[in-house]
Amino acid sequence: MAPGRVPQLGSIHALARQHIPPGAQLDGDSFFVMVLPHDECLETCATEKYIWYKVKSKYTIAKLKDEYYKRNNHQVNLFYDGVGVGDILQVQTLNFFGDHIVAFTARLVERNPLAPVASGSPVMNSMIQSPVAMGVVKSENRDFGSGVYGVPRTSTPNSTLAAHQRTSAVKSEPVGSPATPQRSINAPAPSPISRHTPQDNGNHQKMDIDDEPVPELARGQIANRLHELIETATPDALEAEVRNNKAFIESLLKPFEASGVASQDSKHWVTQLNTLKNHNVNTPTIIGVVGNTGAGKSSVINAILDEERLVPTNCMRACTAVVTEMSFNHSENEREKYRAEIEFIKPEDWEKDLQLSLSELKNDSGGLSSDYTTPDSEAGIAYAKIKAVYPHKTREMLASCTVEQLMNETAIKKVLGTTIKVAKPKPDDFYRELQSYVDSKEKSGDKKKKKKKGEKSEPKTMEFWPMIKVVRIYVKADALSTGAILVDLPGVHDSNAARAAVAAGYLKKCTGLWVVAPIGRAVDDKAAKNLLGESFKRQLKYDGIYSRVTFICSKTDDISITEASDSLGLEDQMADDWKTMDSIKDKKKELKKTIEDTQESKAVYAEVINDADDQIEIWEKLLEELQGGKTVYAPSKAPEKKRKRSAKPEKSNKKAKKSKSKEHEGSDDDDDFIDDGDEDEDAEENEDSDDDEDEAGSDAESNAGSTSDKDDPLTEEVIEEKITQLKGDKKKARRERAEIDLKVKALKEEQTALTKTYEELETKMSAVCIAGRNDYSKTAIQTDFAAGIKELDQENAQEEDEETFNPDEDIRDYEEVARSLPVFCVSSRAYQKLCGRMQRDANVPGFRTAEETEVPQLKAHCKKLTEGGRASNCRRFLTDLSQLINSLTLWSSNDGTGLNMSSTQMAAESRFLKSRLQNLEKNLDKSVTECLEEMKQTLAENIFDSFDGVVQQAVTDANTTSTRWGDRHMGGFYWATYKALCRRNGVFANKNGEHDLNHQLTEPIIKGLANNWEKAFARKVPHVLGSFARKSKTLLHQFHKEIEGRSQKAGLGVAGLGMLSQQLRNYEATFAQLGQAMVDLISNAQREANREFTPVVAEALVSSYEFCAAEVGPGQFVRMKRHMNDHIEQNKNTMFQQSVDGVKARLTAMCRSVENEMASKAEEVWSTMNRDYTQVISGTQLPDGEQMPKWERLLRAELVKIIRERGEFLKKAAIQASDEAAKAAATAAYLAALEGDGEGEGEGEGADKDEGDSRDRDETAEEGAMDE
Repeated sequence: MAPGRVPQLGSIHALARQHIPPGAQLDGDSFFVMVLPHDECLETCATEKYIWYKVKSKYTIAKLKDEYYKRNNHQVNLFYDGVGVGDILQVQTLNFFGDHIVAFTARLVERNPLAPVASGSPVMNSMIQSPVAMGVVKSENRDFGSGVYGVPRTSTPNSTLAAHQRTSAVKSEPVGSPATPQRSINAPAPSPISRHTPQDNGNHQKMDIDDEPVPELARGQIANRLHELIETATPDALEAEVRNNKAFIESLLKPFEASGVASQDSKHWVTQLNTLKNHNVNTPTIIGVVGNTGAGKSSVINAILDEERLVPTNCMRACTAVVTEMSFNHSENEREKYRAEIEFIKPEDWEKDLQLSLSELKNDSGGLSSDYTTPDSEAGIAYAKIKAVYPHKTREMLASCTVEQLMNETAIKKVLGTTIKVAKPKPDDFYRELQSYVDSKEKSGDKKKKKKKGEKSEPKTMEFWPMIKVVRIYVKADALSTGAILVDLPGVHDSNAARAAVAAGYLKKCTGLWVVAPIGRAVDDKAAKNLLGESFKRQLKYDGIYSRVTFICSKTDDISITEASDSLGLEDQMADDWKTMDSIKDKKKELKKTIEDTQESKAVYAEVINDADDQIEIWEKLLEELQGGKTVYAPSKAPEKKRKRSAKPEKSNKKAKKSKSKEHEGSDDDDDFIDDGDEDEDAEENEDSDDDEDEAGSDAESNAGSTSDKDDPLTEEVIEEKITQLKGDKKKARRERAEIDLKVKALKEEQTALTKTYEELETKMSAVCIAGRNDYSKTAIQTDFAAGIKELDQENAQEEDEETFNPDEDIRDYEEVARSLPVFCVSSRAYQKLCGRMQRDANVPGFRTAEETEVPQLKAHCKKLTEGGRASNCRRFLTDLSQLINSLTLWSSNDGTGLNMSSTQMAAESRFLKSRLQNLEKNLDKSVTECLEEMKQTLAENIFDSFDGVVQQAVTDANTTSTRWGDRHMGGFYWATYKALCRRNGVFANKNGEHDLNHQLTEPIIKGLANNWEKAFARKVPHVLGSFARKSKTLLHQFHKEIEGRSQKAGLGVAGLGMLSQQLRNYEATFAQLGQAMVDLISNAQREANREFTPVVAEALVSSYEFCAAEVGPGQFVRMKRHMNDHIEQNKNTMFQQSVDGVKARLTAMCRSVENEMASKAEEVWSTMNRDYTQVISGTQLPDGEQMPKWERLLRAELVKIIRERGEFLKKAAIQASDEAAKAAATAAYLAALEGDGEGEGEGEGADKDEGDSRDRDETAEEGAMDE
């Protein structure tokens, strides 16, 4: 730009707005950029010479400079409001006027890189700048300028003023003066260059700070990265960023610790940083696992944990009666790879349990009840429990025992109220030790060893399971690595009150709920529709977690192919496979017959070989006698003797040995042929012939000694010829037998191949049937689930207003409800086998990969359930961090000199800012109040106004309900069960299910409020809180717009307002997160409140329960029922009114808590804005001639350095990531090119690349200059 005065931002921006190219239009993400050429002055430049660009919001200054060079052939630096801007700055960050128009001035790049750019023209710094973008000359006297355009100060400091003596134009929090900002925020301090001009020869204040100015772009780099992560990052990336930034917070704390001075400002920042550092983002996600006995919950959990046996399982009975919590093990100790904590109930809880159990066990006369031998009776259950803990107590001893005596047992005292810890490196050892605590030895499948005479029986040991409150297991399972906690919930009506309370407590805190049912019963029993009972289903509706239910069908490997193919209509699809399998069966039968026949023929050849051996032995003996001088004759033909067969080889085969010793004479090699596949059969045949050896020898001798009148004496030639003939016959028989062996081997191989093919077909057909049943079950379960909700909605709607009830009008989209239910059909047994576990079990057909068992998908679902909470916590942390870094940057970049304003101007600006801050505070308070009033009105309309009606309904039904309890024909209880209920204050579970008399009385209230309760807390209250966030956002923007408008008119701190406009994003996010936090707070509070209807009624009936439990003797049942009915009649109006009043009190207290939280957060945001805007607009100014204490200057300089280094680190990391991404893309493109088929495809790819390059050039041209 030609020499002349620096154009003011307002002036050049006004010109830009007036001379926008005609017809040009902007979309939502575009900007108009005007550049005043380097050789023109603002006053004399013709409008047609302005250079215009239409660019995207993320267009950088470096690209603009390149475009300028292409058009004008000059290298320039661009200046905004007289401040040089770095190459990496994006256009959108300079949108201070909010109209998407940005104006720059251009200046030629100086040849001398060390020459100052211009007096009073600081540069907007960046981590990577052109070496000529900012001249730097080190000087002992460095001026850090004040005023809007960096007019140098001439006052000479002559004293030091303590931090607490500085004055602030506007009071801000905390008490103590906030520091004054530099001349601007986007350029917090001018370049550290020598500023000795002819007009300024005075001494200047020296501040201990690095040669580079406060890194506004470094702060911007940090803020932009945080906001990008908040909007787009995955939970894993967010958590990694939180960990990294906690180390960054530590580095920011160190300068405060090193300064050793505890000023008000220092205390404030240290508190803010420590609070953020200690913020815990690792909140757990609790997933309750429920299901009936035998549903396979424990097996499914073991599969999810990738352990063969960790949670106790038993195929004969339920063995997880206690609440079992599974979470991730963070211990790095190899000896603690598997850990558990077994928490026992308190002594007072066990004492209550014993009192109940003894009262159940003993009859009215003080002896044991006759029902104690019946396992499912109340007395039988009590006896089993007491006997497990006190195994040495006989029946007689228990009959005479008191609770005090049982409580005084030493072994009992040692465990009650304690927590036992178990840690093992191997799962088997861990399982066994854990099993010894949580499982019952009753009904064990192990066979008892028989006692030897005189041997003492093993002493009985105490069992712990009745006294266990909760078991916590810690394991390094991938499914739990993201913070999920699986809780196996056996039920909330446990006979032990402490365990029941634990289960109920977990159910209140559950983020999700998994319902497990065997797939064979899941559809037939309508498990999804009935979902563990109406009261349980209604509780889910109250808690608002219906949408967080997951249904798990277990035991999918339990299937019959024939039944499944028929039920699912797969006969046609599987017809060919059935034919193939039938053909294989027939072929296998034929092969089996062929093998058997062949084996029989082989036995014939074995007989031939044995006979040949016998004859050879005879003729060889004749040859020996002939050679010895005897006259020998041919042996006479004796009748064939059937050979005896013996299974035991009692004698060695002498014949064989003899044969081997002689056969070397006149025999060939084939005579010694041995078939390996027939060794056992040869041995058996040799053994079978041993029994006849002596008999054969004696026959030979007698035959050799006998003579025939007709035969002539034998000659040596005849004998040798006969021996040769016999050996030939034997050799031939062996060859035939060898051929048979080969044939049998081939047949068996074919048989094996057919068996393998059959198994593969069976696996394939099983897989088809399993997949078909899974698909059918998923659809059916989702439909049943939605139908269950619809029935409940309609029932509640009818209860609310029967006259206006319309069954054809759907309260919600039930098709969407069905689609949204996650259903997994899993086979834990197949998964364990495919993973190499459970080696002793047979293979499970129908599953070829682990994915087909759906256990991996269930594990992924478990991890995904944690994503919402993890991401929300991390975003809240990063938003607070971004806000804190912005505020800290404002404070640390201040040198205490304030802005270059007269006292009159300072007073005026301070008054204006103070008045607007006061208005903002009032408006925020008003917004909180209106929000709470609207929330209270919502609760009144939907809940409180309905109390009178539901109370009257409960009063009307009360006597009918209590009468039904004692009438078996109306579904009432047997007298012993009735009494057991009274002993337990109306709550008891037996083989017939769970019973709660108090809940039955309050059911009209709960049913009548269900729909409106859900409507209020699931829809209307969140809408009210969302409205509050939107109103707060509007108030913040209105405030900022007022301040911005006045500052622009006065020319004060305009660039600093850019930083504050970015800070608005943090405030908006804070209010949005506040709304969500209040939704969570209200959700937890209403879960507590909706459970208060029943306890109030239970408390009102305590005296009646005690009276009934104490009744003995003839007519006791009649007296019990009469007393209960009378008591309810007298107290029903009062107790039901107290029930709803208690709930109303809880909800009112909830509203007060929400109001306090919202007011506190609004005050916190306002205090931060007060501090930030005060520093930017009016500042905190030291009196003339005084300067900031040295310790504080050093502290602020160190913070500036840390923020700059962080920004540089993030910039380098971003560049490195970009380079790596580019390399990866290039590698992928290269590999894709290599995969092309032939030269033609290569040419095609080249054409595509040219076309892509052309498109890039077109886009560049579109963003190019537009001369007016």
